[in-house]
Amino acid sequence: MENNQQYKDAEKRTMGTIEVREAEGNDMILEGYAAVYNSETDLGHFREVIQPGAFDDVLNDDVRALINHDPNLILGRTTNGTLELSVDERGLKYRVKLGGQQYAKDFYESVKRGDISQSSFAFTIDKQSWNEERTVRSVDKVRQLLDVSPVTYPAYAAATVQARDQQPELNDATNTEVADLDTTVIETQTNPTTMNLNEMKATRAKHADRYEELVNVAETENRDWTNNEKEEADLCKREVERLDGKIERRQAHEDMIARQAQMGGTSVSEAKEINKINRSFSLSRAVQAASFGKALEGAEAEWQQEAAKEYQMRGLQMSGQIGIPASALYRAGGADDFQAGSGDGSGFVATTVPGVIDALRTPTMAERVGVTTINNATGNLKFPRVSAKAAGTEETEVSADAASGLELDEVTLSPIRVAANTKYSKQLILQGGAQVDAMISRELAAGINETIDKAVFAAAAANAGNSTDKAGGSVAASDLYAMQKAVLQAGGDLSACAFVASPTAMQILKGEAAVASVSALVEGNAIDGYSTYYTPNLVDADTVGTTGAVLFGDFGLGMVLAFFGGIDLLVDPYSNAGTAQIALHVNKFYDTDVRQAGALSYLKDFIA
Repeated sequence: MENNQQYKDAEKRTMGTIEVREAEGNDMILEGYAAVYNSETDLGHFREVIQPGAFDDVLNDDVRALINHDPNLILGRTTNGTLELSVDERGLKYRVKLGGQQYAKDFYESVKRGDISQSSFAFTIDKQSWNEERTVRSVDKVRQLLDVSPVTYPAYAAATVQARDQQPELNDATNTEVADLDTTVIETQTNPTTMNLNEMKATRAKHADRYEELVNVAETENRDWTNNEKEEADLCKREVERLDGKIERRQAHEDMIARQAQMGGTSVSEAKEINKINRSFSLSRAVQAASFGKALEGAEAEWQQEAAKEYQMRGLQMSGQIGIPASALYRAGGADDFQAGSGDGSGFVATTVPGVIDALRTPTMAERVGVTTINNATGNLKFPRVSAKAAGTEETEVSADAASGLELDEVTLSPIRVAANTKYSKQLILQGGAQVDAMISRELAAGINETIDKAVFAAAAANAGNSTDKAGGSVAASDLYAMQKAVLQAGGDLSACAFVASPTAMQILKGEAAVASVSALVEGNAIDGYSTYYTPNLVDADTVGTTGAVLFGDFGLGMVLAFFGGIDLLVDPYSNAGTAQIALHVNKFYDTDVRQAGALSYLKDFIA
């Protein structure tokens, strides 16, 4: 064909019928259906249906009739009139007038004898749609029809091809008899990429069984193979060898994916596909469509569908028109890279991701200090918690050992919705662009992160294993040392610890350093050499903000934070229409709790 690459990219389906006709003048005619409407084809990962009207725009294409999709074995062509195409209520119909080539005559005889029993067609897709579960794809429009092909080994067994001598006038009884003709075929896959591992193994087993059957029949009858049997046996052998290689590669690929899943990573191909969609995603374009009541398209539609599916799997319901799935937000790096102490945020989205997705996934302060984070959580999560630490005792060789005193309970996390909303002018939304998208995304994420950080640090302060209330007294170096001692005694890893301080605490501690009372401890943004995070989301001990509060601990051991699914955006263009504004409501599901209280220490209500 003129465009070899396009033909390589084409999809092939087997779902039609074909008949052999001997017309007047002894012409050799093949006539049948290349495709049948509303008939589901199982492609392994999903099912497919060709919709009525899918071929209406391609009947004038330059289409060939081929043997087994082989461009070297052409039977007819639309442009010279030897192949005719038409559509009716059943599907795509074709009629091909064969020439005098020897291969055409041999092929015609094979169909006539019943050796060839099915046919296929090759095409590219222009428009498609999916059901809600994304298990069935509808081909709504075909971009180009490349060929129709009777085939020896079809991709799918649902199709049948009938071969018979048909006189110009054929009665219904003959039709029925031929239509019920029982043909035996070995299924294989002309497009192996659509087969999963189990399907490959099943297909291989069929070929191996058929080969064994041919061997047994010849040995039982004490004879050699016929030419047809030898050809079939050779084909079975080649298919078994071909599938052995593919099965080995697919098994290795699936094992690699399983290992990556256990490590919290993603495959290279998956990451590339996610990056591709992320690069195409536009928040302002999605908001514009939702504002005017239009359906989302392209990357925006794909992510909305994926987000809805994620929510459904978790028993949650999306309330907005725009969604971003967790797979788009948490795909780069290991899930716990941010806990390594570097604070570089390497566990989050890659820096090459565009502003809109990057900004929506701005990490919370809780994640930056090392709180154990579970991304894309499902259902209610349960974590073991030590309520009483184990202790060992020295015993003599013959004395009984004492109980360790270890007591365990559990932490349960369930989805809690956190929401924030911001108003934007319609003119800003209409302007759109990457900078507008990034600005809006950062503001929406900031509102959610503030709520989550307050919840995390409030839980840590309320449940810390060691808590000291200075009751308005001054802070000293001994207080900060005492916090470290408490965490160490409880089994915390000091090398993984950090300080979190309120704004007033920052003012007090840095002021103390300036007058040298704690200068040995506070240097820049570090306290006693530990990474220190200052945040308004650790609320000061009193309402007027004249006293400070500080948390210290191994936050990875002490706290757990879970995110359930991705981000859900609701566009409200009506409530503020009078001021030409659009309100964006962002929703996210999370939960947090203290896992090991002894790993946390809290100092509150202190002054300079």
